[in-house]
Amino acid sequence: MKSFSFIKITIITTIAAFLSLGAADISKAQMQQQPDPLTWGITGGVTISDMWGDDVGATSTRAGFTGGLFLNYRTNTFFSVQPELLFTMKNIETRTGITGQDVTTEYDFGYLEIPVLLKAHIPTGGIVTPNIYAGPSLAFKLYGDANDADLDDNLRSVDFGFAFGGGIDIGQRINIDARYTLGVVDVFDVPAEPSAKNGSFAVTLGVGF
Repeated sequence: MKSFSFIKITIITTIAAFLSLGAADISKAQMQQQPDPLTWGITGGVTISDMWGDDVGATSTRAGFTGGLFLNYRTNTFFSVQPELLFTMKNIETRTGITGQDVTTEYDFGYLEIPVLLKAHIPTGGIVTPNIYAGPSLAFKLYGDANDADLDDNLRSVDFGFAFGGGIDIGQRINIDARYTLGVVDVFDVPAEPSAKNGSFAVTLGVGF
C-alpha cells in the first residue's frame, strides 16, 4: 500500500514545479492571437477512487496520484484532440467482501492509462479559456494489492472506461482539469466473476510546451 504522506509530498512537489515552469508563459499567452496547432506537456494531480457494481457493498474513497504526458492537437479555435499517457493509482476501501474477504479491505491498483479526449474550447477573448471534453480510456494493469497482499493474478490485465470533465486553459500553456473516469469492465478475473468496476475522480494541473 502506498503511503499517503508520500502521495501528499509528490502532489505538492508536482504542483510547485508546474507553477514555476508555467509562470513565464502567461504573459506570452496574452499576446497570442491564435492557438498553436500542436502542444505537448506534463500533467499531475490527485485521484479519488471508488468501485461500483452489483457485488460492491459499502465502500470508502481513498486518495491516489495520477500523472504523465499529454499531446494536444488543435483542429481549430473550438476543438482539439488530446491523447494522454498516465500512471494512475486507484485506491479503494471496501467493508464487505468482493473476492472472498469478509473484512475491511484496502485495494491499491496501479494502471497505465491511455485516454483519448475530444475537447471543446469556449473562447472568451482573454487568456482564460474554459473547455469540456469526453472520450474513451484504455488502462493496462501495472499492479494490484489487497491489504498489502499481491492480487495480480486475480485482476484483469486491461480496464476500459469513459472519461468526461472540463477545465480551464490559461493561455495555451497551463491547464487545470477535473474529470471522472467511469470503468465499464469488471476489475476482478476470478471464477465467481464479481461485478465490480472502477470509478475515479481526478483533479490535475498541466503545463504545455
